Amino acid sequence: MPLLVIYNPACGDRSAKPFFQEHVLPLLTDQGKKVDLTVETTHEGHAGQVVSEFLRGITGGEPLSVVIGSGDGTVNEVVNELFKDRSGTATVRRIYIALVPCGTANALYSSLFPVPSGEGAAKDIDYRLQSVRAFVSGEGKRVPLSLAATELKSPASSEGGTDTVTKTIVSVVVTSTSLHAAILHSSEALRAEHPGLERFKIAAEQNSTKWFKARARLLPTSPSNTAPEIYDSGSKSFVPASAEGGTVELQGPFAYFLSTINVDRLEPTFRITPLSHSIPPPPNTCDIVVIRPLRDPTLSEDDAAAREQFVAKTWAAMMAAYQEGAHVDLRYDEKGALAPGSQGENLIEYYRCGGWEWHPDSSDEDAHLVCSDGAINVIEPNGWAECRASTSSEDRPTFEIYVA
Repeated sequence: MPLLVIYNPACGDRSAKPFFQEHVLPLLTDQGKKVDLTVETTHEGHAGQVVSEFLRGITGGEPLSVVIGSGDGTVNEVVNELFKDRSGTATVRRIYIALVPCGTANALYSSLFPVPSGEGAAKDIDYRLQSVRAFVSGEGKRVPLSLAATELKSPASSEGGTDTVTKTIVSVVVTSTSLHAAILHSSEALRAEHPGLERFKIAAEQNSTKWFKARARLLPTSPSNTAPEIYDSGSKSFVPASAEGGTVELQGPFAYFLSTINVDRLEPTFRITPLSHSIPPPPNTCDIVVIRPLRDPTLSEDDAAAREQFVAKTWAAMMAAYQEGAHVDLRYDEKGALAPGSQGENLIEYYRCGGWEWHPDSSDEDAHLVCSDGAINVIEPNGWAECRASTSSEDRPTFEIYVA
């Protein structure tokens, strides 16, 4: 089986290169794994180009193993490059990935390998080598990666025409709009001065009073055509959501709209979609977390005072996500306070479905931002986005991660 080694020296705390030289490459050699090509990435998209070009140079349909040292972004680059490669060489491959966490958040790795308690545990050598050891041992399992493909669309040029797909982006961790996308967008300007997780907290403060004008449609699961479900915190289970024609319509404004696949967290302890672990989803589905401020019984309109008043509740949800995902059970009492054991509306609407549409209001530029695994894209004026989850496709590559 061909073997590639790719690492991103610029990601996270820039430790990937020494970690690979001191630990990963020697481990592969000691276990008799012949590396066909080792690449240190030099620019955005480089990892995907390397894998695609390598596949063109080999014959046969055997799987390709790739050891990747990065954050979630480099895995995303590989997936997107092969997803769009229609040359007939890379589209039918099986890609087996041994992942080494070297990024800032490492959502995919920490979801598959939860970080042990204790300071510095995420930097422990043995912890970071678990996926590679599963690969070299020959006894490790592999879990398939689901993909979420998001099409950005522009409106039809004539009445009765078809909307045009302007771009397709694929994620393996998170696709989001609203606050999460705004935070990622703002955080890029802070990266040089604040390379760690701190920049996300600063960006969150900068965007905390924003509400996002849009409407969303939650879509049924394909091919079963199962209607969207919503989490009921009373029964601790998913139940059918109120739907018309198999879809659920959500009217804004939104404070938060985020969907995940393959993960239950975006940071080692930030479990934003915890039910994807405790109540495993069926194939071809994504978990969606929504906050709509006007569900608060004390708020009736979107104005500056209401936005300022709601900030504390948004932060309450985000902080509870760090407490083993406790945000999914937060409820309002009759006075709008978030009271444990209250019988009021949930602060969080937690859905499970086959995908979603996002239709931003033309007047709200921030609502046009879409985040895909950390990369920010912009919906065209009067355009919209459609995201669908999928586990496999006959003419696309499949991806699997080595786990212990």
